[in-house]
Amino acid sequence: MSSSSLKSDVRQHGLAQRRTLTPEQRQAFTLRMWKHLQAWVPFQQIRTLHCSLPLPEEPDTTTWFERAWTLGKQTAVPCMTLGTLELKHTRLTSLEHLQRGAFGVPEPIPEFREWVQPESLDLVLVPGVAFDQNGGRLGFGKGYYDRFLSKTSALRMGVAFSVQVIPDVPTESHDVPMNALLTENGIILIESNRKYSKIH
Repeated sequence: MSSSSLKSDVRQHGLAQRRTLTPEQRQAFTLRMWKHLQAWVPFQQIRTLHCSLPLPEEPDTTTWFERAWTLGKQTAVPCMTLGTLELKHTRLTSLEHLQRGAFGVPEPIPEFREWVQPESLDLVLVPGVAFDQNGGRLGFGKGYYDRFLSKTSALRMGVAFSVQVIPDVPTESHDVPMNALLTENGIILIESNRKYSKIH
């Protein structure tokens, strides 16, 4: 089986597993994820958190922004532009004035964007379809996050429900590994990929 076929099969498996959860389970699991994240010492030490607003069936990270603001964190979200292969990033200070961007991901409308550079970020919460405990991640195959993550020294934390964590995610040399995973069951540290230099 080719690499692309294998990735496609794993991607479909991850999406199917996510769909087995009820809305009530997703809501409860998302709250548990936040509690794990808030208690994590590296998170307590960061200043700027990067997190995407959710697609349907993903952990509802919308609820995390106001909680992060009450803790004094700055937050940033990605913006996708059709016709390009790069993510741009804007500060997020309100959950108002949002629109559906490319691929349906919510993002601020243009008048409320304040661009930030990848180098200014401390922790990136990375969405994905499937993850493994070695830091492997599988997204939707466009490569947006791999290109972005190669430009920042921020901690990289995959965010997914535990049903999306599998024994082995097929990866290639350009795939950027995670430093940790966040699921409703807790935080999994990837020993070989620890990188806490920015927050010591």
